[in-house]
Amino acid sequence: MDLNADIIIIGGGIIGISCGYYLSQAGQRVVVVEKASIGTGTSARSFFWANASTKNTDAPYHHLNALGVRLYRSLADHYGAKRLGIHSCGALGIVRASDPVGYTATRDKAARLTALGYPNRWLDNAALRAAEPDLVFPDDTEALFTPDDKIIHARKVMRFFADEIRAKGGILIENCTAQEIRADEDGTITGLNSSLGTITAPKILLSAGPDTAQLLAELTGFDGYSRFPVTKAPGLLVTTPPLSTPRPAHIIYTESGTALQFQPDVGGGIRMGSDETDGLILQDQSPENLRRIGQELLGHVQHFVPGLAAEAETVIDQSALDIGIRPYPADGKTIAGALPGAKGLFVVATHSGITLAPALGKLMAQTIATGTVPDMLHPFGLGRLAGMG
Repeated sequence: MDLNADIIIIGGGIIGISCGYYLSQAGQRVVVVEKASIGTGTSARSFFWANASTKNTDAPYHHLNALGVRLYRSLADHYGAKRLGIHSCGALGIVRASDPVGYTATRDKAARLTALGYPNRWLDNAALRAAEPDLVFPDDTEALFTPDDKIIHARKVMRFFADEIRAKGGILIENCTAQEIRADEDGTITGLNSSLGTITAPKILLSAGPDTAQLLAELTGFDGYSRFPVTKAPGLLVTTPPLSTPRPAHIIYTESGTALQFQPDVGGGIRMGSDETDGLILQDQSPENLRRIGQELLGHVQHFVPGLAAEAETVIDQSALDIGIRPYPADGKTIAGALPGAKGLFVVATHSGITLAPALGKLMAQTIATGTVPDMLHPFGLGRLAGMG
């Protein structure tokens, strides 16, 4: 296999495939190289929540996430929400008035979102019960409602992006391992050696998620890149089978007590996760421990979903327990831009792949196709990170 392209994208997750979509829309001939199958890695093991509501303390990062949310809405308006698997249900951050610290923090969060221009509304207990009539809440529970938040069926979106890349003449190569980046003596990119042959191109975008550091070191032969500032953060998600129990109408997350998030799943069940239980799988990912943590998650959700307790044993036996290994940049924010010292090599890594896929796809396509970095992307270049400037 010998191919020529304008840009090679290494990694067929939601970020890489979104970048491929926007680059192909800009007239670039794209080749995507994926070591397994498109959309079967971290992107498929995500909570599928697109939002800018939880990113509200840093204005540039909030606005980048808000762009991702707006672009999903534009894609849905143009191509159809059902085709792309975009569910604009909004999110409810529930908090108890009897928790003064959590209540004040959530009120402050609402004020910050308003100042940032992100739509939100406060719901008292009666309004919350009207919004979620099938769920159970303590009498002092209120909520921050962010109507623009969305559930994204990542596999559907990725299939759409892949189809559009092919329609523009691009090529997606699955079950193909990237082996070596080719460059001339002055560091200018010339292509890629892969397990299926050579691909010639003047530009390469590495979007390898949690494998970014290791793969960058392997592809360039420079061991120093193994210390690239992206770590791996595991997360456990439980997706129940279809339920007879009523399900939530919105994305629900807690702002009091145990950190918890759950949402209606496209398959008819409930999808749930928790930052707290994620910490319990760092050292032990045995089936027994995963099942125990799954039961713990289910126990928390039972407080809100009546009737789920009666199905609990059956549900946990039939539930999908997925571990997603997510990339986590050192400062918690996105990395996106040209790699210093290599002409034509670009890197993207982010913890918020579902939300940011269309935003990073569009902005990186502009960067790569025109050579001009959009203002919104400047704060997320590699120059801000120690040793990368």
